[in-house]
Amino acid sequence: MKKLTPVAGWFALLFAVAALIAYVLFPDKLNVALTLGFIALGAVIVIAVADRENLRRFLKGRQALYGFNAGVLILVALGIMVFANIISFRHKHRWDVTEGGLYSLAPQTQKIVSTLPRGVKLTAFFQTDDPKKSDFKNLIDGYLTLGDKLALEFVDPDKKPALAKRYGVTTYGTVVLESGEQETKVNNATEETLTNALLKVVKDDKKTIYFLDGHGEKDIDGVGKESYSAVKKALEKDNFQVQKLLLMQSGSIPEDASLLVINAPQRPLLEKETEIVEKYLDAGGAVFLLADPQMDTGLEGLLKNWGLVLNPDMIIDPLSRMFGGDFAAPVVNQYTMHDVTKDFALATIFPIVRSISTETAPGVETIELLKTGQNSWGETDFSDAKVKYDEGTEVQGSLAVLVLSTKKMPASGADKSKGAGESKEENPLTAKLVVAGDSDFAADQYFNFSGNADLFLNTASWLAEENNLISIRSRERSSQPIQLSQTQGKLIFILGVLVFPGMVALIGVKVWWRRRSL
Repeated sequence: MKKLTPVAGWFALLFAVAALIAYVLFPDKLNVALTLGFIALGAVIVIAVADRENLRRFLKGRQALYGFNAGVLILVALGIMVFANIISFRHKHRWDVTEGGLYSLAPQTQKIVSTLPRGVKLTAFFQTDDPKKSDFKNLIDGYLTLGDKLALEFVDPDKKPALAKRYGVTTYGTVVLESGEQETKVNNATEETLTNALLKVVKDDKKTIYFLDGHGEKDIDGVGKESYSAVKKALEKDNFQVQKLLLMQSGSIPEDASLLVINAPQRPLLEKETEIVEKYLDAGGAVFLLADPQMDTGLEGLLKNWGLVLNPDMIIDPLSRMFGGDFAAPVVNQYTMHDVTKDFALATIFPIVRSISTETAPGVETIELLKTGQNSWGETDFSDAKVKYDEGTEVQGSLAVLVLSTKKMPASGADKSKGAGESKEENPLTAKLVVAGDSDFAADQYFNFSGNADLFLNTASWLAEENNLISIRSRERSSQPIQLSQTQGKLIFILGVLVFPGMVALIGVKVWWRRRSL
């Protein structure tokens, strides 16, 4: 019987290795791995029965005692690891220690996912062994930790072709999002595309933003550095409908308008058009006016009723040179606390901007949202090529370049269900007006500079009453490889491959030689 022990030992080792290989290579065929494992276990039992005398003698020896102690310590360590994993599974938290925040979601994404109005089902169509599946898993895990409104299911389209056909999936890596009656697909799953898809499926309708046209405004469909095509694209990604509006043709502002943007009219609005804009505001509308220096908008009288004055100056800031700009392009990083600028820590640049003054107006509340530095001043003398501060005639200090005004308006129309003595002002509307002293900061040339895009989009979202969109958007993550010289590469090789491993080996030999002599 004892002659079978060596054979059984090799037999157990062979089938144990075979079971491990089968489990690794064919995880879906667990029965094969279990069968091989049980055969290996049976061989071990045969060894224990055939050589029980030696086994009993071994268990009573010193080595068995040491082995038992080591086994207990290993079990304790495994218990601690299991307990730690249970805690981490129930209390999830992620730390991103990468320099560019590779695995961190943008604040806007975090805000949108954590405030989803209803549940969203995500069906991800990936092959089982697709390497892109793990990349998507790392990304979507960040979404899943933000709330319980998301449900994720992975589907292999090769194994379930009928389901892929039902969703119209024709490419690997497609993610289908469903919520209510809305459904959309994402072919290239990135943070930007997933967040935009979430916005689409949780809303049954889109709000419309109109851009005034017909006065030389910056074109949202144009090309070149002066156009507003980047603004239109960004607003559409935030699930807004963006359209042009020719007031001289329409005669009114459409009822579905959530916001009217007047971006740098080169010719003043006609009196009739000004009346239409004023009527729209009186009905609780929202207007975003971007007025370049030395330009007459035709809205100066309306602005005065809102406590705002467009000054005939151009802001000069000597510190702008520090940011690679010029004196007439102030970099602004002073923000008044407001929903638009909450947690806003990015600088914005305004190429050639005018200042805005505020006055007291009945029922109007104004907030100077953005201000320049203390060293800036409003230059009013444009005849001299060399600008300088003229004390007494020009204003120096922190100047407002973007001002927000709100006014409570009575609800339009009386509520017939109320009595005659009840006031219709019980449900007032809030009209909103934001004025910026420059339009170029949102043009294609400067839109992606630091915080310019976020400032414009946050302002537009606040005016359109989409507060969940007010945040910092995701940035492009660029590759930053380490560039090493030939000398640095050789030094790292010598230290990492020769010196440090050699020191460890020498220490090991020394310890072994000392114990050998005991």
